[in-house]
Parts: sequence; structure tokens; C-alpha cells
Amino acid sequence: MNVENCHNSTAKCWLIYAMGGGWGHLVRALALGRIAGTCRPVLILCNSPYAADILLYAAGEEPQPIVEGCYLEAIPHTASFDETRDRVREVIFQNPHDLLIVDTFPRGLGGELADLLPQMKSTPRVFVHRDLDPNYVRAKDLSRFVAENFELILIPGTLEDPPLAHLPQVRRTAPWSIRTASELPDRATARQFLRLNPQDDTPAIVVLAAGRDEELQVYGELTVALAQAFPQAMVRCLSAERPPQCPPSLWVFHWPGIECLPAADVVVGGGGYNSVYECVAVGVPLVAFAFARQYDRQGRRLLRANAAVRWVEDIPGAIAAVAQFLRDPGTREPRSSAFVNGAVEAVNLIVEAIADGESNATGNQ
Repeated sequence: MNVENCHNSTAKCWLIYAMGGGWGHLVRALALGRIAGTCRPVLILCNSPYAADILLYAAGEEPQPIVEGCYLEAIPHTASFDETRDRVREVIFQNPHDLLIVDTFPRGLGGELADLLPQMKSTPRVFVHRDLDPNYVRAKDLSRFVAENFELILIPGTLEDPPLAHLPQVRRTAPWSIRTASELPDRATARQFLRLNPQDDTPAIVVLAAGRDEELQVYGELTVALAQAFPQAMVRCLSAERPPQCPPSLWVFHWPGIECLPAADVVVGGGGYNSVYECVAVGVPLVAFAFARQYDRQGRRLLRANAAVRWVEDIPGAIAAVAQFLRDPGTREPRSSAFVNGAVEAVNLIVEAIADGESNATGNQ
């Protein structure tokens, strides 16, 4: 898709600032964008290293409804701070838009929005408030900054009570998902995505591997350890990049990953936003590590999840938790036949906020 289409459209364009590494920012933006994109063009600004993997995957022989209605403006994740800052400014000022949505970092990933937002009072601005380290919030006086620069604050999730939840413009939604419940495949189809026999009901253990290089190393070792510990099960490592030590026969990439979860009896991964909320939504047990992040608090998210989410510290602990889930199905939460995709509600809330703002502006004239 060409971004120029966004410029030439008579529909109002939404710009989503989704800067930040990993899958979380990008998937949240796509989850919201594909819903909003049915009525208007949506431009997503990101620097996720996985953006290229998504675009390549979507360009396969069979069209995939992955970024339909969304136009990705991807800044290389290897770009310097100055290069990233300059490109962000160019995208914001050179791409006409009628709404700015900022995910997670209200001042920008590197503070590049701090002096821009006060200049954009005529453009409605929405802040997507995922959990943040309170020390960061205090150091940057985010409570004041967000209150002054955003008309609407959306909290997409039920596990977290993020530090700016007290502000009056906050609205909560269910977690945002890249697929709604009706779009998820059945178990047999999901097994095919994992390169498993759809007719075979052998237990499947899925490793969701992403993150930093040292974490991919752990996931590679974990995949091998799980295959050795559970020869009666099928193990698959689901990742855009094959982790070191992971045998090619155990590695698979399918986008979006949530479409593989109906096939899983147990998932092993990190405590990030997507992994936790997608497993809870689908109703599959999750064994998770809490990896250190500069802003995100994965351990807090895991502690607030349900009984089908187990926080473990190392590979032996992960193997023990997987064994318990496989041995005692009664420890699992019931699988969800229908979960609420908060992205739909979020789009409605944004549209209502824009309409209210326009109404108030007209009334004050």
C-alpha cells in the first residue's frame, strides 16, 4: 500500500505513533488501525524490527487481511536518535491527518513529541496508556503533560492499573486484539499453521519467542529442553526469527500469532502485553518469564493474570509448570468461545470524542 493513497483520500486520516521495539506497540496499532481503517485511512508510524517481517508475510501469494486500511511508515530500528527524531517530525508534519494517537510514550520514545504536541492544539490527540514505570512518570511529570496535551486517554486492558488512570479523560476498554473471536481458526486449522497434523490430537506446546538477542538464546534452549522433556508432545517455536539452537524442524512463523493459539495446549513465552492478553483471550495456559524492560513491568502483569498464567524464573521452572498443565487439565481456565476485542470499543470512543470536540468548538464560536 502506498502512503500517497492516504494523502489523496477525502476521508479523514488517523496517524498512530507506535514507536518502540518488540511486537506490542505495532500489534496494538494494527489492532486499532484495521478496525478504524474500514472507514478511513490510517497511517502507522513505527520502528519495530518486525514491521518488515509483517509486510513480507502479507505480500505472499494469498492476500492476508493483516494491514488492510493501514499504511505503515517504518523507521529502521537501527536508526540513530537524531535520525529517528527527524523522521518522526517529517512524518507528522508532511502527512495530513485529522487525529493523532500516541501509544505508550506521551512525550515520544525519545522525547521528540514534547515540544510538538503543544503546537498541535487544533488536532485531536489520543493517548494509549499501557502500564509505565512510576519512576519515569514522576521524572517527566507525565501526569501534567498528558492532562494538558491529550483529550482522550485509552487504557486497553483489565490487568493493569497504570499510573495515569486517575486522570478525568481516561476510558478503559477490553484488551485490543489483532483478531476478533469470530476470526480465529478452529483447532485443526491452527495446527496446520504450526505444521502439525490437523487430524492428530497430540498435545502441542507452543513457544512464543521474541525480544532481545539474549532472550532469543533462552527461547532456543527452551525449545530444545521442552522437546526432550515431553517426547509425547509436539513442540513448536513460533517466531519471526529462528532463535539460536532451535532446530529448523521445530521453528515456524505465522502471522498473526494469535491464530496459532487455538492449537496450543500450553504456551511458553514472556510477560509482554500481546503474549499475556492473547493467551487469556483464547483461554490457553501461559507459562511466562518476566523479562526486564526499561518501561514495562512484566512481572506485575503476570501477577495480576488468572490462574492459567504462571510466572517462572528459569527453564527448569518452565518445564515443571508445563508438566503440571499437561498433567492436570483442571488447572486451566475454560477456553474462550467469544472474547471482547477492545479495539472495536476504542474506535467508537475515539469517534465520539472527536464528535464532542467538534460540537464544543462549534458551540464556542
